[in-house]
Amino acid sequence: MNGNVSVTVMHLTPTNELNYYNAEQYETESFSPIIEESESLNQKITTLFKASNDIDTDITEVANKGYYDLLLVGVGQSIFEGSLLGKILGFTTKLINPEKLINRVTGRENLFEHSPFDERTQLILDKSKISVGVLLDKGFGKCDRIFIPVFSEGEIYLIKFAQKLIKNSNAQITVLDAAGRIKNNSALKELIRAIEQSAPNHINLINERIIEKEFLRQNDLMLISLTSWKKLVDSKSLWLSDIPSSLILLEKP
Repeated sequence: MNGNVSVTVMHLTPTNELNYYNAEQYETESFSPIIEESESLNQKITTLFKASNDIDTDITEVANKGYYDLLLVGVGQSIFEGSLLGKILGFTTKLINPEKLINRVTGRENLFEHSPFDERTQLILDKSKISVGVLLDKGFGKCDRIFIPVFSEGEIYLIKFAQKLIKNSNAQITVLDAAGRIKNNSALKELIRAIEQSAPNHINLINERIIEKEFLRQNDLMLISLTSWKKLVDSKSLWLSDIPSSLILLEKP
């Protein structure tokens, strides 16, 4: 990772879980593995620990007031446990109301009619004034091979994000022109051509209609827009059971 990247790591915990005597120890224990990893990567970080009565609001306030390009939040494997969607994704969640699930199975209600995330994550997406990335962790450990499906011309920012990943982590990128949008968009084609020239053999464009399980499993990360992620979830795409860890991006001006 490029050491010039500025990273602030926030850890917010409910006020009722802390007291004067354990706050300092809790802060030290919370950041210890993160600091250790940052040192191994030679990546400088700033840590921010705060007791909070409104975690969602405090996260977005810090992000909105700082000079940040991206707010990254994590959603672990627990997000889809016990649900029909969980079986599709290979994830696990207790966050979905069982009645809502029954209505979805019987066709009376869309499981994620308003959001493909739990309420807390959706609040952060709504309140943030900067771009947000939601990481779905399926054992993410490295960032060598990245898969980017592009479904619309408006997703050019995914390619720009890939350009940064190549620069900062020397990643190998495979871009799927899922709907033929890239071949018909001069700006997208030119951006990919520019990346090929500055970093030869680091980006590959494909247009296969059928994506094999083995290909998905060979990647460390899928980078996808929030709009396209919603489409995959709503359509119960066959991809979902085999995708690697995924970074879902919502771009904001």
